[in-house]
Amino acid sequence: MLPGELLITRTKKGRIDPVFAEIDEEHQELADELIEVYRNFVGKKKSEIDEIVAEFEQGLNFKLVRGLRPLLARRCIFKSKYAVEPVVARRAVFEAASSKKVTNRKEREKVIENVAKKLNISVADLEQSLWADQESEVVLDEFAPLNPNELLRSYNLSLAQTLLFKSTGMNVSFRGNYKEIFRAIKYFGLMYISEGNKIRVEGASSLLKLSERYGTSLAKLLPAIVNSDGWEIDAEIVIRRDTPKIYHFVLDSKSRKNLLMSKEKESKTMFDSGIEERFYNAFLASQASKSWELIREPDAVFTGKSVFIPDFKFKHKEMDIETYFEIVGFWTEDYIKRKLSKLRAMPFTMLVAIDKNLACFNSANFELGLDQPVILFSRKVLVGEVVRYLAKVESEEIRRGVEKLKGMRIELEEDIVSIKDIAMRYNVGKEAVRACLDNPEYVVFKEVVVKKELLNEVKEKLVSINIKLYVEARRTIEDVGLPNPDEVLAEIGFKVKWKGLDPSAATIE
Repeated sequence: MLPGELLITRTKKGRIDPVFAEIDEEHQELADELIEVYRNFVGKKKSEIDEIVAEFEQGLNFKLVRGLRPLLARRCIFKSKYAVEPVVARRAVFEAASSKKVTNRKEREKVIENVAKKLNISVADLEQSLWADQESEVVLDEFAPLNPNELLRSYNLSLAQTLLFKSTGMNVSFRGNYKEIFRAIKYFGLMYISEGNKIRVEGASSLLKLSERYGTSLAKLLPAIVNSDGWEIDAEIVIRRDTPKIYHFVLDSKSRKNLLMSKEKESKTMFDSGIEERFYNAFLASQASKSWELIREPDAVFTGKSVFIPDFKFKHKEMDIETYFEIVGFWTEDYIKRKLSKLRAMPFTMLVAIDKNLACFNSANFELGLDQPVILFSRKVLVGEVVRYLAKVESEEIRRGVEKLKGMRIELEEDIVSIKDIAMRYNVGKEAVRACLDNPEYVVFKEVVVKKELLNEVKEKLVSINIKLYVEARRTIEDVGLPNPDEVLAEIGFKVKWKGLDPSAATIE
């Protein structure tokens, strides 16, 4: 985005359009000259660069130059260059000057010489250090170059974003790449209504609070839209002159050649809010994360004509079960009602966490009416409540699996049978298999079912060759093809005697 005063637009018959820079030879030459100033002035003071660039504003393109300057400045890294801290240098000079009345240049030079000698630096270094922390004195340390076309297209995109800051709302239609658009909407915390391939995004001017932050978020959505295969936006823009008036800003993918497309995607570790981030980190630190994978930004869920993107999806690491999780935070009452309406239309069960401090809860006419499991939170979502819900989901899945296997005879033909293979054969979870295996000829371990006859053979072998070392016993058991030797040793009656942490020193008895 650009500062509001640099926005250039034209209006006609209810339409408003940014005045984009043409990607032609004249503008490319101007952009190239500006880029060269910054490229060639690395190591120079900011005031020197500003002085040169200001000369470009003397022509007919002064508004364009003023718009390009902040874009170039964002690609710069300025640093203060000094021999001693500027504050220290100034204090030393002022203290030295206060003891004598300095009325001319010669007396000033004498003070500077004495202070430089006292600080053990040169006069030139002291002069440079005195005001090195002032904005005009910082030095260009690095500049990330770009080509003229990229600069002009970045300027055009910034113009469009600046105009969207004044929007009361925006209608977006698209073809393809819908996931990136919806993810961007979620990431920036925007309020929206979707129907098929069309989205209505509320604008900052329609809100009573957070208008500046929200307006910036709406503007930041534009690059994700521009990156789509085919798109069109129709935004209502409020122009507040003598009488506020609404204009339409219409833009589509045919204009993409004039707009800079983003080369980088938003990081998937970013969150819509601090509440979501704190919950994510807390869940990963919990024991439940050993059984459940927590997926941020799952795929969009289509429900009839609308689209919904849950905040999280839980996927069990052993069982074939998954469930979604949505955190509902602060927004307007109308938006909350629309979101609840979407949640009611979900074709599956979804856990919903709702901020109990929402203003709409205090409304006498507000009804939750949500046929989904709900937990209320204040300031943070308690992981324990979510884990208890997941435990119920897991228990219910095991119960269904046990019911399915009830009355069936699970065929066991080999000496060692993988529980995972059995679960896949009967399309149930591994816990259900473990709960239903009751063959007296087999022993059920965590990952395998083993014939008792084979276990007896292993025990006899360990006894007959008089194995005492733990590592040798493990090797013998693994050679038979049994995983987790510790389970087997305990089952056949051996105990491990540890002598410190070194397994090679441990024995069995």
